[in-house]
Amino acid sequence: MQIFNMGQVPPVTFGAGRIAKVPKIVKNMNGGPVFIIADAILAQLGVTERLTQDLADNGIAFELAAEVSGEPKEALVDDLCARVRNAGARVIVGLGGGAAMDAAKLVAAIANANQPAQNFALAARPLPANGIPAIAIPTTAGTGSEVTRTSVISKADGWKTWFWGEELMFSQVVLDPELTLSLPPHLTAWTGIDAVAHALEGATVRNASPAGQLYGLEALRILSEALPRVVADGADLEARGRVLWASTVAGLALHNCNTHMGHNISHALGSLVRIHHGLATGLGLEVSLPWLVARSEGAENYGLAAHALGGDATADALPLEFSKLMRVCSIPAELPAECRDINASALAAEMRNDANIGMAANAPCQISDSDLDALASLVVAMPHEAAAP
Repeated sequence: MQIFNMGQVPPVTFGAGRIAKVPKIVKNMNGGPVFIIADAILAQLGVTERLTQDLADNGIAFELAAEVSGEPKEALVDDLCARVRNAGARVIVGLGGGAAMDAAKLVAAIANANQPAQNFALAARPLPANGIPAIAIPTTAGTGSEVTRTSVISKADGWKTWFWGEELMFSQVVLDPELTLSLPPHLTAWTGIDAVAHALEGATVRNASPAGQLYGLEALRILSEALPRVVADGADLEARGRVLWASTVAGLALHNCNTHMGHNISHALGSLVRIHHGLATGLGLEVSLPWLVARSEGAENYGLAAHALGGDATADALPLEFSKLMRVCSIPAELPAECRDINASALAAEMRNDANIGMAANAPCQISDSDLDALASLVVAMPHEAAAP
């Protein structure tokens, strides 16, 4: 009999227009002041104003920091922590994509400790026990960061660093599909394929548990049908809602069972060049799946994942089904032009560094240094998109 733990799930409020419930949620928590950490683009789109007006109408003091652009930098996190302390914030709100979520949950966990973020990186020391309650409001459907106990930020040189712990869990999650309507097709596809990767990898890791498969396989079933619909028609609110929900469900697969080779490759790529995480993960998984299913380990779970994607329940069917989903979502099997100068040795070195090697260790088969070299060579051998004129 397998022994496993099933991670906690924060309360979730789901539905179109549910962002209007945030003032009530805040009042039921600690009350204000509220410190909002948001993507910079959301202020330009007026999304932050929708939230701040609701808070103001309910007499809740707030401070807005719509300053996250790309993966959050360590210096920004430290600055936000200082501002949270100065504001006397009693609730943190993360509004945006995975970067805003990761910044918000980390700030909420460590701000009261009055220590730099680097002190807690890679679990160097336990996260503080006196964190600030936080609310997640995702505006993209892919990262699942709203329900995971991890956070990823970047140092000044672009090197990614990780944080782990139950203290990083959000206290509440608000899923409002209306907030995802402004995502263009390519970002809808890239973030959505990240959710697919969370679900697929969570359901097929070496120590896949009934919890990881419960969430992962269900997310794959939803995404295989709804993601192509929403890429084709971004105004389809019902499909947007299904993808947003599936992203959270896939995040729970990640939360319970973690990821493996697709994410090992994508985080390594992201440490070498600026590339969208969802795109990098999709490409990393597409390259590694044929290599993985050629090994006997994990075949049954690969078959379950293939069937959830609509194919035959065999390991051999999984790479084809995943590639079909990539193509129908208009994601070509090619690296961005910015990746042209990456060589296999540099990529393999990043794949085996301390921040990334744990994901490779989750693969169903044993991964050696020579295996990482071989996979890195497969990645850099992919075609590249044409450079901009």
